[in-house]
Amino acid sequence: MFAASTYEEVVEHERCIENMEIVVFLFVKPTSQDATDIIQEFEYIHYNSEKYCSVYAIGYSDDPQKKNTSHYKKVAEIIGSDWYFSNKTFVEFKNSLEKRIKWEYSGETEVLILQNNPRGRDPLNFSNYVAIDVNKGLREGYIDSFQMFMESLIRSSRSKVTAKEATADLRKSRISIKDTIAEAIDHSKRIPDPAKQIVKDRLFYRCANTILG
Repeated sequence: MFAASTYEEVVEHERCIENMEIVVFLFVKPTSQDATDIIQEFEYIHYNSEKYCSVYAIGYSDDPQKKNTSHYKKVAEIIGSDWYFSNKTFVEFKNSLEKRIKWEYSGETEVLILQNNPRGRDPLNFSNYVAIDVNKGLREGYIDSFQMFMESLIRSSRSKVTAKEATADLRKSRISIKDTIAEAIDHSKRIPDPAKQIVKDRLFYRCANTILG
């Protein structure tokens, strides 16, 4: 779990990753009780995701100098440091990403899952990304809770990466993002519905080949 104010910060960190892994952009604005509950999970997610899954909290920073910047507001103490949030940098990141890929932010808590690209010119690979609207998933009963979904996502990410480590060089392989998400959705419900039915809801589940508009 990492604080990420800018796209460049994510790229810089991912350039240091040598093996293929799942990358998660977490878009959650700290303006509701639901968001407060999610932010309280950040430290647990940090330790739980470890080396198989990099999770970036968009618009956040753990830079102590940010307390002197007017558009950053302290949110909480996470992993031993004060974390700050800026709506300005959140919007700038969101707008930049919307121009880069065929994706539009839902306005609510959203998880965008992609994979890294070790040793590539761009260390992030958006060719098979999947975006999940968490609030819609909760309303429709696709997932029972954010916590269960993230636990299942991280577990699924770990199993996919571990399986590939046993059979191939990860730097020459690809991770199936869709399979990872489908498994996470199924496992984050008490009584799973077939994931292939759930993913037909294009407001909840949007991927790289989804046509917007």
